[in-house]
Amino acid sequence: MNDNLSFKLYHLMQFKGMNRRKIHAYLSYDPMLERINQHSPTELQQTFHLHPSQATSLHYYLNSKRHIELNYLDYKKENPITFFDSDYPIELREIPDSPLILYWKGNKELLRMPKVSIIGTRNPSQSASHKIDLFLKPTVENNIAIVSGLAYGIDAMAHQYALSHNGSTIAILGFGYHHIYPKEHQLLFNKIIESGLILTEYHPKLRPQKWYFPERNRIISGLSAATIIIEASERSGTMITADQALEQGKEVFSIPDSIFLDQAQGCLKLIQDGAIPLVKPEELTNWYVENHLIYLQEKV
Repeated sequence: MNDNLSFKLYHLMQFKGMNRRKIHAYLSYDPMLERINQHSPTELQQTFHLHPSQATSLHYYLNSKRHIELNYLDYKKENPITFFDSDYPIELREIPDSPLILYWKGNKELLRMPKVSIIGTRNPSQSASHKIDLFLKPTVENNIAIVSGLAYGIDAMAHQYALSHNGSTIAILGFGYHHIYPKEHQLLFNKIIESGLILTEYHPKLRPQKWYFPERNRIISGLSAATIIIEASERSGTMITADQALEQGKEVFSIPDSIFLDQAQGCLKLIQDGAIPLVKPEELTNWYVENHLIYLQEKV
C-alpha cells in the first residue's frame, strides 16, 4: 500500500463538491496525483469544472495543514480501502465508474473469495424461502461468498442463509455504516460484522439517501462474477442491478415462476431479455465449476 498516495486520494474525495466522476477524469492524466497540489485556482476550476469560489476553496483546502491533519486522523481511524491499495477488489477495477474509496467492517479477506450476488424483491412470495434454500446451498457448499444489499426481503434472507450455514456473506450498504437501514436489521448487521463483511463507498457518517441505493447497486453486481435474481417485480431496484450486471459483462441468472405471480414478472422479463433461466441447483453448480471458480483462481 502506498499510504501517501491513498491519503491524497482520500483527502481530495472529502472536499465538498468533489465526486468520483471528476476524480476519475482527473486521474486519466495525473494517475498518481503527482500534480494535484501544484495547480492554481484557475487550473483547478477548469480541470474539475468548478465555480471560481469553489476552485479557490479547493486550492486552499488541498494545501491547508489543518485540513490535512484532520483528514489524516479520520483516514487512520476509518482505515478505508482506496483505489490505489493492493487489497482493492480486482473485480471493481474492471467496471465503469469504480468506487474510489471503500469503507469496511468485518473480515475484508472475503474480498479475495469467489463471489456471487443474490438479490430480489423486498416483498418475497411464500415460495421464496424454498428458492433460497435450493440455490444458495451449492453456493455455500462451494465456498462462494454471497453478496447482497441488507434490504428487506430477499437480501436479508440471503445474508441470513449464509450466516446460518457457516457461509460467507458481504453486505453492500447505500449509506455510511454508523447508520443502519432498515433499523430492524441492526442484529443482522452485527452478525455480518462478526463473521462476514460490511462494505460501502459512503463515509461512515453519511445517512441513507434515496439516490445512494441505485448507485451502490453497481458495486453489488460489479463485485460478483454472477448475479442471481430470486424474485423481482417488473419495475424494481432489482431490475436496475440486473441491467448493471449485464452492462458490466456479468452473467445474470433468473429463476422462473408462475406468470400470475407479481414477484416473478421481473424474472420472466429478464429471461426474455437473455438472462439464464435457473431451474435446477445442478445448473448453478456446473457453472461455478466450469466458469466462476476457475476464472477467479486464475486472476487472484
